[in-house]
Amino acid sequence: MTSDRIIKLGSVRCFLMVCAAALILITGCGRHERAERTGHHGHHGSPGAAPPPITFGDKFYDVAQSGNAIWAVGYFGKIIRSMDAGKTFTTLNSGTTVPLLGISFINDKEGWVVGDAGTILHTKDGGTTWEKQVSTIATEKLLKVQFLNEKEGFAVGTYGVILHTSTGGATWERLASFKEDCILNDLIFLTPQEGWIAGEFETILHTKDGGRTWQKQREGQEGKLFGIAFKDPSHGIAVGTAGKILVSSDGKTWNEVKGLSQDTLLKVQFKDSQAIAIGLRGSIAASGDMGRSWSLLTIPQHYSWLSGISLGKERMFFVGDGGTIFMSQDGKAWTRLGFGPFGG
Repeated sequence: MTSDRIIKLGSVRCFLMVCAAALILITGCGRHERAERTGHHGHHGSPGAAPPPITFGDKFYDVAQSGNAIWAVGYFGKIIRSMDAGKTFTTLNSGTTVPLLGISFINDKEGWVVGDAGTILHTKDGGTTWEKQVSTIATEKLLKVQFLNEKEGFAVGTYGVILHTSTGGATWERLASFKEDCILNDLIFLTPQEGWIAGEFETILHTKDGGRTWQKQREGQEGKLFGIAFKDPSHGIAVGTAGKILVSSDGKTWNEVKGLSQDTLLKVQFKDSQAIAIGLRGSIAASGDMGRSWSLLTIPQHYSWLSGISLGKERMFFVGDGGTIFMSQDGKAWTRLGFGPFGG
């Protein structure tokens, strides 16, 4: 064998050894990187175990409940469910990786989820399986959804999108009665005919005919309204930028009331005559007089944003950044669910 061939064979062997070492290094680093990113290093030493249903990397945008069932939706197509009032959670297969921003369930079986890129998902088995519905829009974000029964539902989003269905989502129609480039962040319908929408420029819209026509009750301001709620056709509250709180006592006109914080409020909801609003930096405010006066609620060691709220008959839930899910039965004592110092 010539010296040239010996040198060439030696070079090939060295090249192959370097490649093998690099492959081992890359594979090992990949496993370590995935573990660091997910916070999951295996369960009881099993490298194939699934990641936990809730992590500090989760961002939950909305929450719904029905009986002992709880659902929360969030970033990267995340949907979680508890069937035992929050004692345990499982991750559901949404079939998408887009952010999911709004959720509505009419019972413990049937519900809808909306999100980026006009996404609408529907389940008839409590979330075990999800079917994608055709929303007729492809680029706009859908930020909130509300169903009043198994047929009648509404959704709102960016670029003035208002969607309506009377077929349980089998078909969706974009209502042409509002055509302005305005981000619509929240909605509340008391009946299939009467509802309100809140959004950018402190816009408040009202309809009495199922969305065929809309009356502007407020507009043209610099701030944004992110949440709106009504106890009945007369008493409503809207919240938004820099702690803005607007109150209506006739369902038509709105007056600003003094809040207790400059932190932006993202959502508000009624439970009987009590209203609770949540927002940035863990802001939580409560009112027992239809929004005329407010007091701050404090959850110890909680400082990140809260975006989703559900005030049920037996339990109240907040969800937000850092995998946050809080539960209370009386609105005073709050338990953190899923992990961490407040829960299992």
